[in-house]
Amino acid sequence: MKPQKPTKKQGILIGVALITGLGLTLIGLESLTWSESVLWEDSRSWGGFLGFLAVAAIVIGLLAQQLKLTAGLAVLMAATLLALLAGAIGSLLVAAWFAGACSMVGYWCLGKLRVKDRTFLDCFLAGAGIYGSAVGILAHFPVNYPGVYAVALTLPFLAGWRTVVDEGGRLLQLVDRDSRNRAETEFKWLDVAIGVVALVYFVFAMMPEVGYDALVTHLFVPAHMALRHQWGFDVTTYVWAVVPMLGDWIFSMGYMLGGETAARFINVGFIFVLGWLVRDCVQWAGGSLVGARWAVLVFLSTPLTFTVGCSLYIESIWASFVVAGCLAVLRACSSSPSFGKPGRNELLLSGLLLGCGAAVKAITFTVLPGIMLLLIWRFRTWFKTVGLQSLAGGIGLFLATGGIPYATAWWLTGSPVFPLFNRIFKSPYFGSSENFTNSNYNGGLTWDVLYRVTFDTVKYLEAYAGASGFQWLLLFIPALITLFLYRRIRGGAMFLVAVIAIAVLFHWQSYLRYAFPSWVILTAVIGVGLGTVITTQGHLSKLCCFSLVITVMLNLLFINVGRQTPRDFPLLSMFQSYKDNYLQTRLPIRNAVELVNRLNVERTPVAVFAEPLTAGLSGDALYPNWYNIPFLQEVNSIHDEKDIAAVFKKHGVNFIILDENWSGGSCGPKSERQALIEKASEPVAMYDYVSVRKIKDGNRHVVSRSMRLVVDQETDADTWYPLWTTGVPGNANLVTVKFAKTGTQFRYDKWGCPAVIIEPGASCAGMDRRVDITVDHIDTQWKMAINCNGAVSAADTASNKIDMKDQLGVNGITSTLEGKYPLAKLFPGKLEETQPARKE
Repeated sequence: MKPQKPTKKQGILIGVALITGLGLTLIGLESLTWSESVLWEDSRSWGGFLGFLAVAAIVIGLLAQQLKLTAGLAVLMAATLLALLAGAIGSLLVAAWFAGACSMVGYWCLGKLRVKDRTFLDCFLAGAGIYGSAVGILAHFPVNYPGVYAVALTLPFLAGWRTVVDEGGRLLQLVDRDSRNRAETEFKWLDVAIGVVALVYFVFAMMPEVGYDALVTHLFVPAHMALRHQWGFDVTTYVWAVVPMLGDWIFSMGYMLGGETAARFINVGFIFVLGWLVRDCVQWAGGSLVGARWAVLVFLSTPLTFTVGCSLYIESIWASFVVAGCLAVLRACSSSPSFGKPGRNELLLSGLLLGCGAAVKAITFTVLPGIMLLLIWRFRTWFKTVGLQSLAGGIGLFLATGGIPYATAWWLTGSPVFPLFNRIFKSPYFGSSENFTNSNYNGGLTWDVLYRVTFDTVKYLEAYAGASGFQWLLLFIPALITLFLYRRIRGGAMFLVAVIAIAVLFHWQSYLRYAFPSWVILTAVIGVGLGTVITTQGHLSKLCCFSLVITVMLNLLFINVGRQTPRDFPLLSMFQSYKDNYLQTRLPIRNAVELVNRLNVERTPVAVFAEPLTAGLSGDALYPNWYNIPFLQEVNSIHDEKDIAAVFKKHGVNFIILDENWSGGSCGPKSERQALIEKASEPVAMYDYVSVRKIKDGNRHVVSRSMRLVVDQETDADTWYPLWTTGVPGNANLVTVKFAKTGTQFRYDKWGCPAVIIEPGASCAGMDRRVDITVDHIDTQWKMAINCNGAVSAADTASNKIDMKDQLGVNGITSTLEGKYPLAKLFPGKLEETQPARKE
């Protein structure tokens, strides 16, 4: 079908809107204080980013041209090669495994719901929602192990291998058809540009996580599940413990099987799903293929999208469910669906997807008013094709999938939306009877909101100017005018659903990440409107293309301004050998957490007097902030060393993490507060400005156990016996005893660090077939009583003062520890626990 050219008046109107957008953007850019905008940390980061874009474009273009591949397949090849080089291929395979299993489960589930013409995205999202809901239920029980998850992801392939073969063939046909349905020149470079930006997301997924929200919650929960095998839902320790977490449950599946990088790959995968949904929205609304591709490129280059994609935010998962659910409703309300035939049971599908969205984030409810108005407006259309039964089924699926976290929260706290709206629900677990709100983002909707979200972004997000993207001034108004002039009813319906959701949201909280699904839909609206103009010939089409190019360039220039983390481009940090050094420089608390896990073998609670970036901590984290109001109140009430010691003892704290720049809330001047904490503890290690400290002996949490060493054979005087502490998580400590005439004993931990030297006394001199040893484990110390032939040696105390410099391969210490420490040989006996661990 030949595109309809605008009339002269229409062309003038659209052209004036485009030029006005360019003018407003220039005015806004001129008003910026560029040194404060902090686009990139330094010229090296900026140069590295530009260099990567250039090299990626050349590589993808050459692969596509020389091997006669689509840009998508060329990007896939480049990404796989990068994953191999970075040692992340296992994590990538886990993410692909998860995607395949979700698609299989979704295909089966939608078949049972009689949803016809199921697309790959429909199946994948339905399956992801089902898996996430299942993990959310299992999280209540200590059954979350890698083996359980591996079986759950394998069963769909075993049960439906024929479907895998058939649907895999269809997917390959779809890729081939898509590659042949594109214009050779324009579409090719657009596809390459999309692939280059997509590769940036992929590379960031292999870098270590340094995002605030991720380390506080979205990586913390999966790591907690992997270490503790369940989630505690304890709002007295984490006030957010019962909020909707479907996104975190999905991340947990990747983390359990492939670690942090697999979870980050899944997050980026959902960003790509959103790009696919943008294309589907444009095509459903009657937009052109070139318009759809431009919309995808604008979406991926938007700084807000990059903010969500380069760190473990749940907005990528949430928006995927919400946008797909809204598109399903729009299809049901269309008299001539572009996707599938009438009777596809779209309302059942939309109910399931929107329910999953509600299980990810409660903000989903802001989308429902627009959907309800659409259903009322188009009642006759959807009633004829799917009927009231389908509507009722959709509502039922929404309540069933979306209601799980709210029912859990109500049961545990008395509030379904804890800690929100406590003025209404009055949960005793929240320290205030007032509603929880963020007063920083109460700007609401104003007539100049498009300019404000572009250049005054700090009032709508923790970001600098430009984080929302530059398309809202450059492209959005011209696209709306085009929709009106060309009477693109479907594009208008998409616009209304998104704008009503934003209006409802901004009435409560004008926060851009909460509007992310609407941002996605409105980007598709831009593709529908301007795609119509681009396909015509003439000056207006060139002006439109120019505005699109400027938009993408500005978005890429400002792509980093939405990150709360260092605005750098640490390409080498995706390689394992560089990650530790990068974290030591950028986020030393992550290295501190790793050390605490080594020392805190009993997994007792850890007091964190630092930013709450403790994802991966094996014990519970006690934060003196609003996450843990009781602990905050206790810390606020301390006056001397005795008070803080009592707080530590009450909670069983053995280790603390202390940031020398910690603000400390309202518990007094920094110098006084920090001095009390330091008096009650002693330093273990220092990572830049973050220290790991151990509570002093008199304030220590005590765990005791008794064990017996049984030697089964005669030994010579040179044999060394390692004693593993039965019952200690991870078998983290090792005692080595030499039964020689000197009776000298040595202890090492599992990293080869010397820990203690003991002289037990003459009663154990010589060799014996049976030796009883009683070991009381007191925090990181040991009290040992050794019984040889009925004679008991004097109790000895083994203090665990590990010299972090005395490690294998460091300071001349060889693998045999020759020259400084003896070597522990194979233990010929066994260790029996005569009394289980107990708290004292």
